[in-house]
Amino acid sequence: MTRTACSLVLLASMCFATASGRSQELAPLEEVVREAASRSTLITSGAAPFHMRASISADHDDDPQFKAEVEEWWESPALWRREFHSTSFTQTLVVNGSRTYEQDFGDVFPELLRNLTVELVDTVPRFDQLAALHQRVERPDGKSGQIRARWEIPGSDGTVRKTIAASLAISRETGLMMYGGDIDWDVSLHEFSDFHGKRIARLLTAQSKGGPRLAARIALLEDLPAADKGLFTIKKSTPQKLQLRVQVVPEPDLRKLIVAAPAPNWPPISSGPASGAMIMRVVVDRSGRVRSVDDFFSDNPSLQSAAEDGVMLWRFRPFKVSGVPVQVISTITLPFHLE
Repeated sequence: MTRTACSLVLLASMCFATASGRSQELAPLEEVVREAASRSTLITSGAAPFHMRASISADHDDDPQFKAEVEEWWESPALWRREFHSTSFTQTLVVNGSRTYEQDFGDVFPELLRNLTVELVDTVPRFDQLAALHQRVERPDGKSGQIRARWEIPGSDGTVRKTIAASLAISRETGLMMYGGDIDWDVSLHEFSDFHGKRIARLLTAQSKGGPRLAARIALLEDLPAADKGLFTIKKSTPQKLQLRVQVVPEPDLRKLIVAAPAPNWPPISSGPASGAMIMRVVVDRSGRVRSVDDFFSDNPSLQSAAEDGVMLWRFRPFKVSGVPVQVISTITLPFHLE
């Protein structure tokens, strides 16, 4: 091979390596996810005003506790109305600038239903969680496959540490969110269709580990009718102390508020380890009562039912933000040592 030919080959190799390196450049996870989510999220700033109606139910199950109806009218982030109806909780929430009107029937917003209610219009509601991971991923490039990220949600009783697995995926080809979740949001997106240039999922599903698979289906998505703008009128704001707010609380902070924490009544075991630990997600209402337990990760799954029954009896002092009790999402970590 001549010197000229060798030079050309070397130059081509260097160009290919440079181009290949560029294609592998990584970006902050939250930046890539924000871009992907904005393409299928209804309530981004500057988005088209809309009226949406959807229903939620347990997939392949007729359990009435998981049935709900959601309707939302949205003009802008500062002007919107949402109505939620289920057998155990009903809420009307109106935001008009700095004023908020809220009417609740029921003392806790069931987390499995609240999660999908939010994600119907806001695919990834917590970018701060992703930024705190300090992960970097590739950007969508039109190729087949997925861009994935995985992380862990830590919990501890002060001695034993256990984690809940979390992850998300973005389509490399379309750049759209496929699924994702953390302790207070979880969703898989299906059946995308166009709405003012965005690709909106008309079917959303969510399933906590060990819990039911819920499906939210959008039955109506249309431009906001001009006649509906009167729905945003607020005659009297609701005092902050009467508004229901949800807060993710680290387990060590929640444990400081324990009033009663009876040990589970562990059953005899015939298989699996006799010593280990488990972690679960809990929802604690504004009075300090545990209202739901799910998302189990256990060294011995046969103990799950006993752990759930026991933790449902735990009691806490109310967790307060600015002096106002809030609904809490957290973890409970339990070690076990059985004969």
